Amino acid sequence: MMSTSKNKAAAYRYEENRGRFIKPCPGTPRYVCCGYRIVNIAQGCTLGCTYCILDHYFDADIPVLFSNVEKLYEELEQTVADSKGILRLGTGEFTDSLLYEDYYNVYARILPIIACSSNAVLELKTKTVHIDPLINMDRYDRIILSWSLNSNYIASQEEHEAPSIEERIKAAQRVEAYGYKLAFHFDPIVFYDGWEQGYKTTIETLFHSIEPNNVVYVSMGSLRFSSHVQASFMQRSVLYLHGDFIRGLDGKMRYFRPLRTKLYRTVLSYLKQYIPEELVYLCMENQDVWKDVFEIDNMTSGRLAKRLDRACMRAFKSLTPG
Repeated sequence: MMSTSKNKAAAYRYEENRGRFIKPCPGTPRYVCCGYRIVNIAQGCTLGCTYCILDHYFDADIPVLFSNVEKLYEELEQTVADSKGILRLGTGEFTDSLLYEDYYNVYARILPIIACSSNAVLELKTKTVHIDPLINMDRYDRIILSWSLNSNYIASQEEHEAPSIEERIKAAQRVEAYGYKLAFHFDPIVFYDGWEQGYKTTIETLFHSIEPNNVVYVSMGSLRFSSHVQASFMQRSVLYLHGDFIRGLDGKMRYFRPLRTKLYRTVLSYLKQYIPEELVYLCMENQDVWKDVFEIDNMTSGRLAKRLDRACMRAFKSLTPG
């Protein structure tokens, strides 16, 4: 089945998902992982970000929505029922969480499952402003709406089909006013001429627009890409011209550690003007960089998971370990 419209995001096809709908985050070998579980609602994205790896895994022009979503709901109900401790789930790993909700309508079934539990939290990560389906339904507890943010320069140059940073922040304001908690992801942080002021401006604009106490957590990650897609990446983007890259422990190309540390420390200094440091974390970084940035020795995936569990318990008074 195919649907198309003037909105590029409306092009999609339906296929059966023959695998699991809920999986542990794959993480990155030898790096610290946050330990959440992926709820795989769809595959692919049409926002056209030059650095996005999804283009190389899925057909970016015609993403897949799943025809057997009843199995998704059953699997989610069972996962929640069987879970112990805090269960953190997210839908933004293999697609944008809200890009297709106008046509898909999966959250009308997913959100009540989370709300009926006592220990589950669901994060919907997006770059879009497609929030009307959520605002037009009942508000459910323990749901986090999160946006991937960047500097205005990177958003305009490298996130071709995504709304502007200002539009994303306005969407966050609307869902906050409706009662939802928020999260934000500065990933990838990119080194370029003027990057310090670029990220400072975005963070100032963000926290002058929303209430910091409604932020559950904020992540930071730096530009990285697989070496086998380097040639394609270089054709689509000029980002590779800035900074020196090295092959990381996981085989991905990353900035040298001193540059990554500088990027993170700088952005963290901006964030700490508005939210506590313990609500900020690094996405897919090694223990040495955690030590450089946060002065935390021997950070592990387990310790990071507990850090985020505490952040969620701070935000949601109804959240209790299962």
